[in-house]
Amino acid sequence: WLNTNQPISLAVNAPRSQVFDIAKSLFEKSALVVYTVGSTDREKEAPPALTCQARPQEAEVFGEFPPRKDLRVFTKYPVIVPSSTPSYDTTYDKNYLESLSVLDLNLHPGDNGLRYIQMLIPDIDNAATCGFCIELFNYILDVTSHNPKRGFGTSRTAIWGIQRPPILHDIRTVIRCNDKNAFNDLVPTLLPFYATNAREQVELSVHPENDNLLEKLQDHNIDSAVKCVLEDDSSFEERMIANGDNYYNIVEVEEYKDNYPLVGQFLSLYFPLGHIKSTMSDDNEFIEFFEKSDKWLQIHQDEEEMKKTSFWG
Repeated sequence: WLNTNQPISLAVNAPRSQVFDIAKSLFEKSALVVYTVGSTDREKEAPPALTCQARPQEAEVFGEFPPRKDLRVFTKYPVIVPSSTPSYDTTYDKNYLESLSVLDLNLHPGDNGLRYIQMLIPDIDNAATCGFCIELFNYILDVTSHNPKRGFGTSRTAIWGIQRPPILHDIRTVIRCNDKNAFNDLVPTLLPFYATNAREQVELSVHPENDNLLEKLQDHNIDSAVKCVLEDDSSFEERMIANGDNYYNIVEVEEYKDNYPLVGQFLSLYFPLGHIKSTMSDDNEFIEFFEKSDKWLQIHQDEEEMKKTSFWG
């Protein structure tokens, strides 16, 4: 119900010994912006969560997301508070993006686990799209370097950050590529999944006659890293009509036409973000429990590559 109707917030109350497990299960299986955790047996220090409010000035990130599959019907981007209002209608200068190269990736000696990124992005033959993907990856690397982050309110305790889609068995985001979509068109949408712990939550649907794209997917072993389905347009449409409820999001790849949004807004199209808080002030037990949740977005490190000698130098 939470994922179908997408309310803004959820309050969870139970005895303190039980409420963390209940709230964690709901947090990991949904994608709301605001979660509040209270108790029913320690009301003086951890009162019940009777409202679902947020204080953005204390890093209690607030916002509104339509149901994910219908997002484009209602809005250009989800609304997040606090955020820069002009950023919602801002795009990158094409000349800036074209000036970026693989050397601008924020990788360091010893980052063998991210070698797959260094191999993937230079294979994009459109210079502006390549530059956009460099910006996008650097942003993902930055926001996941310390994720979640702690709020700075004094009367209650919050952690916030960008998250994976709901962690539900066999519920994925499907990315559809028709017979004409190029590798350049796909990578910006695929990259946030492929480069993170959300890669198991994405499925590629590719037209079987798109030989160039299929060859690229095989060259980078993407077809073995994420679930891939070969199907023509009518088969895809029939499958979505029959089984669309089993997908968190359905994304049809579009050609980029020199219109590259800011990467923060772009990422919000596919990934939830927001905060979860305890009604108790300085609740370190809450922090220690919820910061370990698998819901928080993290960068994917290739374990086999990490064992190899550094590719730098």
